[in-house]
Amino acid sequence: MFDFLFIVKWYFFGRLKIGRKSRKKNAFAEFNRALSNLNKGSYVIDCGANVGEFTKLFLEKGFIVDAFEPDPIAINELKKKCKNNKNLNLFQSAVGLKDNTQKLFRYRKFDENDPYSTQGSSLLDYRSGTNKPFVEIKVIDFINHINKQKKEISLLKMDIEGSEIEILNKIIDLNMHDKIKYIFVETHERFSHKLGLETAKLKLRINNLNINNINLDWV
Repeated sequence: MFDFLFIVKWYFFGRLKIGRKSRKKNAFAEFNRALSNLNKGSYVIDCGANVGEFTKLFLEKGFIVDAFEPDPIAINELKKKCKNNKNLNLFQSAVGLKDNTQKLFRYRKFDENDPYSTQGSSLLDYRSGTNKPFVEIKVIDFINHINKQKKEISLLKMDIEGSEIEILNKIIDLNMHDKIKYIFVETHERFSHKLGLETAKLKLRINNLNINNINLDWV
């Protein structure tokens, strides 16, 4: 009964954005505390780097950053912000569970002259409006990328417009979250009924497994 009520609660809280502002505020405070606990040279992964707002912040703190961003317009802006930084490893790709090529759908408010309008681009086709464009992009196997790392992952930031749930579930399946000090994720349950339910189930799983280093309320 507890599991059912938990899922119902967080499904509606997520879909209706109940308490979202306060949760985001608390998550951002936790995010800043995490950054203050990391040393120069810490290894950080930024999934969904977009125009580089947080990538730039990580680099300014002296972290080594793997940044993933598939959108060619966004990545050009990111390069301007973070140019010639030897601590940046930039991947023009999305992250997923296997290597392939997919369509990245532009958000309905997309404007090719505004790099910041790429923030809503998604692998989910229903996020795009009628006749809105898409681009073919590369997707890499993110689990494989993590497995190849020999250094400790100090922080993982993930904002990948609805594709986060399946990746996080696989990370937990393989106990890979134990190898990452902090994980901050923006979830997108407001996008659809299915995503709302999947997000609520993931919250329940994290709660039942007593996982303390995954924050699903970030930004």
